[in-house]
Amino acid sequence: MIISEFYKRLFSMANNDLNQIHIFTQVANLKSFTRAAERLNIEKSTVSSKISQLESRLKIRLLQRTTRSVNLTDAGAEYLKFCESALESLKMGDDFIAELSNIPAGNIRVSTPHDLVEFWMPTVITPFLEQYPKINLEIIQTNKNVDLIKEKFDIAIRSSNEEIQDSSLIYRKIYQAQLVAVASKYYIENYGLVKMPFELKSIPSVGISISNNEEAKIDTIYWQDQKITLKHRLAVNSMSSVKQAIKSGLGFGILSKNMIKQELKAGELLEINTNIKIKPTSLYIVYPSRAGQPAKLKAFVEALVKWGEKVMN
Repeated sequence: MIISEFYKRLFSMANNDLNQIHIFTQVANLKSFTRAAERLNIEKSTVSSKISQLESRLKIRLLQRTTRSVNLTDAGAEYLKFCESALESLKMGDDFIAELSNIPAGNIRVSTPHDLVEFWMPTVITPFLEQYPKINLEIIQTNKNVDLIKEKFDIAIRSSNEEIQDSSLIYRKIYQAQLVAVASKYYIENYGLVKMPFELKSIPSVGISISNNEEAKIDTIYWQDQKITLKHRLAVNSMSSVKQAIKSGLGFGILSKNMIKQELKAGELLEINTNIKIKPTSLYIVYPSRAGQPAKLKAFVEALVKWGEKVMN
């Protein structure tokens, strides 16, 4: 079998540097020596040197480089498949050994929506890292749906105001946010409370701005059998910035009730009409499979689930 032969060569040749293969897969997927160096936290010259050593050992060109682009050759594209299979097997082996020891340890690469880390830092992340000193977290904040396998993420946190359809990934709901349309006291003094749906289109609003490949916007209100899609006066891809803009009186907006419970209690923010209905949004943990999940991931998932249970009660 071709792959079996590849493994034999991979593990038996003394001059076969696994770092070369790891670096090659990063360059191939990112199509950039510079981005690969940044991802691996090494010098660009090291990346270039390792790729040259790999090509010299194999006696074949794997990448075509120009000043503007990096592309795989036909041989490089085929070789990449074998490299990714081998590296995935090594990772599974590491996870297997970690599971046997039952001690959560190693790196966890996580994708989360913007602003979530700031919210989670004191309640989830800091206590988790204190409890498990042998675990390292790498968290990438983005509102797009990352490819967990291709982009090498162990877990993704995703928000959605729609029910998740059948998927090859495991989706585990940990939190559901009640959303409310709110404005500052200053804003209410200028525009008043909203009484009819048509008024929503004539007063300024603030909300999330995200590109087409990211999660759906929270900008739809259902009221008196009408669906109103807001056109924001200010749109920004940061929920904390949206909250600050609403508090500053730039417009009304939609926020999680749990996110602003102190402001609501103090009367700093007010609901513009309590009859307005907005679809709740849910937070999900997403990962490829429950089978063979290493101790480090089980521990992190458990920490997130406990957080969800605590804030929902």
